[in-house]
Amino acid sequence: PMDDSKHQAGKTGAPSPVAPSTSRRLLILYGSQTGCACDVAQRVARESLRYHFEPDLKTMDSYNRTNLPSEELVVFIASTTGQAEAPANMQKFWRFLRRKDIPRSSLKTLKFTVFGLGDSSYPVY
Repeated sequence: PMDDSKHQAGKTGAPSPVAPSTSRRLLILYGSQTGCACDVAQRVARESLRYHFEPDLKTMDSYNRTNLPSEELVVFIASTTGQAEAPANMQKFWRFLRRKDIPRSSLKTLKFTVFGLGDSSYPVY
C-alpha cells in the first residue's frame, strides 16, 4: 500500500466523505514489459489517493492469484509487447485466468476495470 498521509482530507480540516473505519482498498495489478503500463498503474494509484482509496500496486505475477475472488475493487492494466504478446510479468496470471477448472461464479462479485495499452504501428493490433 502507498503512504497517503499527505493526501488525507482530515489533514486540511475539510471533512472526509468516507468514514474512517470504511475500507477503501483498491488493488491495481499491471503487466508491463517496457514500463509503460507500470507508469500508468503508478499514476492510477496516485490519483486514487485523491478519492480516499488505499491503493495496493503489484505486478500481476507477484499477486497471490488465489486471493482474487475475495477482492472488491481491482484495476487491471496491461500493455502488449512484441507482436501483441503478454508481458513476462503477467503470463502466469493470464494462464491462471484462462484455466478451465475455475468456477464461473468465483469472480461474480468482483468490481473491476481494464486498461489495455498497445501500439497501433504493429501489424497485429
